[in-house]
Amino acid sequence: MNTLDERRWIFGGGLSPEWTWVVRRRRELALADLARIEKHYLKHAPPGVRKRRYAAGLRYFLRTKSPERDRLAVHPCFDYWLDLHARHFSAPAQENDWHLQFGLFQSFPAALALSRGDRLEVDATADPDGRFFLYGSPKFIQAAPSAPLTLALAGGRLSADGRPARFESLVEAVPGIVADDRGWLMVHGVTMHGLVALDAKERARFAAVLGEAFCDLAGRDAGLYAEMRDLLFSLVPLKNPVDYGSVSSSYVNLRGLIALSHAEDRILQAETLIHEFCHQKMNQLLVVDAILLPGQSGQVFYSPWRPDARRLRGLLLGAHAFLNVARYVATSLAREEFPAEQKIELMVNVALRLNQVEAALKGLTGYGSFTEFGRRFVMGMWSELEILRHSVLWFPAALLKEQAAAAAAHRRKYALGDTGFYKDAALVDKVKRTAFLTPEED
Repeated sequence: MNTLDERRWIFGGGLSPEWTWVVRRRRELALADLARIEKHYLKHAPPGVRKRRYAAGLRYFLRTKSPERDRLAVHPCFDYWLDLHARHFSAPAQENDWHLQFGLFQSFPAALALSRGDRLEVDATADPDGRFFLYGSPKFIQAAPSAPLTLALAGGRLSADGRPARFESLVEAVPGIVADDRGWLMVHGVTMHGLVALDAKERARFAAVLGEAFCDLAGRDAGLYAEMRDLLFSLVPLKNPVDYGSVSSSYVNLRGLIALSHAEDRILQAETLIHEFCHQKMNQLLVVDAILLPGQSGQVFYSPWRPDARRLRGLLLGAHAFLNVARYVATSLAREEFPAEQKIELMVNVALRLNQVEAALKGLTGYGSFTEFGRRFVMGMWSELEILRHSVLWFPAALLKEQAAAAAAHRRKYALGDTGFYKDAALVDKVKRTAFLTPEED
């Protein structure tokens, strides 16, 4: 596919041929990385590591071409496992690190063999928290922390150390998307805001509200919902220590995972899911098109959402995410009756987001250099922003004016004059200059 259509990437475009092509390209790159890792393992693994049947799992996974294997190859834990290998095995590693890295990998061939009913015998390692997950499913088994395991699979059954496995399961928000606060490969890379361990009742409620949010999304934005169900695997609960409306995060090396705090408000949870999913979607899209040309990583630009300087990439991701959030909330307001106070809060949300997205797009177009697709993508966001402004014409004029003023006040406080740069002493020319007009003599 030579040309991407920017219109289907700005908002939810569903599982179109373009979406499928981008996912396939991501999968191909992941499997190519795994093939290189297999060669490195066979050449460099210490003798004590090679005695374990880790290579059998690598070989089975690489050679079993199937839809189930392809799905696991874009799992966020597969992402993170590849990232861990890249960071820890570029230099000589301790033997224990080899056992942990390649023992944890066996989650993927074991899950694949279990789903297909294949026969497979491998050695594995429980994670440091004492669990062995079958990623891609909600299932896991308990074991001693980092314990060696001998696994045998056949006919859709698993035995561990010669005994039938006793499975436990994570809670699913919707089929195929788990609420996961326990998977080591899942939560180890979640570094923002702080993880929270939930009890069974809290975990069920966390998943239930998110399930309601997904149900709303299915009815209000079918294209975006379809993309979410295809890309997402895991929702990780976060602490909300100062009682913000919501805290959340997502990661380029955990595509398919969204971390977020619990809230009883399903509209708020839907907003948070959309926001973080859009980052995940863009991180996947960047596999095939950089959007921004290289050499633009300076963290010097004003952000309408933050009190600190950001990179152009941050403005791009923010504009895309909040444009989608504003569109979803505006659609919700048009389709559903809300209590008066909540209705005003949602209007404020949309009105402020539109002004913030405009400020971000102004910075992007003023200072960014783009690929051909990137140029069309950013100009497309401008067009969609202007269309979305029509949806707020019925909002109270005073409310729209108030939110425009709030956005302008933020800009005055943090932007360098009327430029797109962040207001920082290091960015201001401190050299005293001669006045443009000659002062009059007394």
